[in-house]
This record gives sequence, structure tokens and C-alpha cells, in this order.
Amino acid sequence: MKNMLLWITLALIWSSSYLAIKLGIQSIPPLTLVAIRMIIGTSLLLIVLRLYALTLPTDLQSWGILLVSGMMGNIIPFSLISYGEIHINSGLAALLMSIAPVVTVLLAPLIHPDEVLSPKIIAGITIGFLGLIVLIGPDALQGLGQHVTGQLAVFGAALCYAFTTLFARKYAKLPALVMASGSMLIGTVIIIITAFIAEAPLQNDLMLDRSMLAAIYLGLFPTALATLIYFYLVPKIGAARMSQVNFVVPVAGALIGVAFLHEAISPNMIVALVLILLAVFLVTYRGRKNTNLP
Repeated sequence: MKNMLLWITLALIWSSSYLAIKLGIQSIPPLTLVAIRMIIGTSLLLIVLRLYALTLPTDLQSWGILLVSGMMGNIIPFSLISYGEIHINSGLAALLMSIAPVVTVLLAPLIHPDEVLSPKIIAGITIGFLGLIVLIGPDALQGLGQHVTGQLAVFGAALCYAFTTLFARKYAKLPALVMASGSMLIGTVIIIITAFIAEAPLQNDLMLDRSMLAAIYLGLFPTALATLIYFYLVPKIGAARMSQVNFVVPVAGALIGVAFLHEAISPNMIVALVLILLAVFLVTYRGRKNTNLP
């Protein structure tokens, strides 16, 4: 029951992040937005780490794992989604991210020998990519338009999350709080340096407006709290069952965009949503004994 409640909480937090990002980039450059949310999230996690009398690792191997987790699970996907939502709405970004579990299962046999590609899974992967093609639309075939760049950026973020899920399952041996704090800390250092080089954030007029409040929300919830829940759940429920969170995220994310930003849902988005959710079901469903979350 505890893991199920945490799983639902994580799904809702991730669903809301697309709305917050869309609000944040209205007046904050994308890398600066990522830096702000990372600073807030990391600070909170380090405080919690101190309260629990835990310490960060000192060996190079652990920091190498934290570096990969911080880059692929935070910095790169956060930046890609923030950039992507400059060109596309938050609901479409949430739908694009739903391809992550399909890619996760496709890559799983390359990393985990116990994972196999059954005919059902192959069918799910095929349907998932068909849904992605429908979602992006004919403009992607022409390679024209800024919105295609935004869509590809968000899709790249989905690939990062797929990799991170598999990587965390194999290498996340540290306590969840240590893993989350360490990966966030090293990611924060990197994104601060990158933001200063690329966007010179101190030269921008950053005010406590709606965008800044969105950035603070991103730091506290989709960054700090979600990262902690994620690293806690992956070793306990596995990569495939963890990826089932994407049943909820695309639907809830799209509905949040419609409710708060009055974003429109196009017919191809509805068709793509059905195809992608069918694909996620095919690649993650393991039969009656394994369908209940712990």
C-alpha cells in the first residue's frame, strides 16, 4: 500500500510539472529555469540528508554513478523539456513523454539479461512508435517548423528517462536519499555553470512573478520530492513496473494543460494517446499475478 501511494503521488507530481514548466519559461530562460529548480531541489534534499544523519559517498565509483544519474535523469531531460515547451504546449509535451516506457522495455534486454522481447512486447513497441508518428504529425516528415524541434527535444528527454530507469535499476545501490541528493548536487553544479555561460542569468530581470513561483514549485515537488520517491521505488518495484507511471502522466498532464492553460486537444493527439497507452499496456503488462502495484 505504501509503494502504491508513493507511485500515485509521483505520477501526479510529474503530471503537473509540464504546466509549471510552461508557466516558468514565460519569463525565465530554459537553462536558468532548470538551474533555479535544481538549486531549490538540491538544497531541500541536502537538508533532509543532514536531518537523517546521512552522508554523501566519498569513492569515485559512486560519484560516477551519481554523475550519470544527475545528467541523464535531471539536467539533460529538464533542459530539453524546458526548451521544447517554448515551441509546444504542455499537454503535447506530456503525451510525448509517454513513449518513455516503450523505449525502456525496448532497451531493457541490452542491460538486464533477464528481460526478453516477447512478440507482445514487440507489437507494443511498434504501436508506440506509430503513436509517436501520429502525435508529431506530417510536419515531422518534412523536417520543417520550430514545433518539430520542440517535439524532438521532448522526445529526447523521454529517451533520457528511459535510460535512467534502466541505469538506476542496475546501479542504484546507495540509499534513496543519498542517491537523490548526490545526483542532484552534481547536476546542480553543472547546470549553474552552463546557465551562466549560455544565458547570463544575473543580467535578466528575475522577479517573484508567476514564472518564478512555477520555478519554486518545480524545485520543491517535481525535482526534490519526485527524485526522492523515484530512487526509492525503482529498486523495489523494478524498471518495467516503475514505467507504468506513464499510464497516468500523459492523460493527467494533457488534462491539466486544458484545465489551466485552455490548451486544445487535436484529433491526432487523441489517436496518438490511445495508441501510446495501448503500447504501454502491451509492454508492461505481465499477467494477472503481476499487475497490482505493491
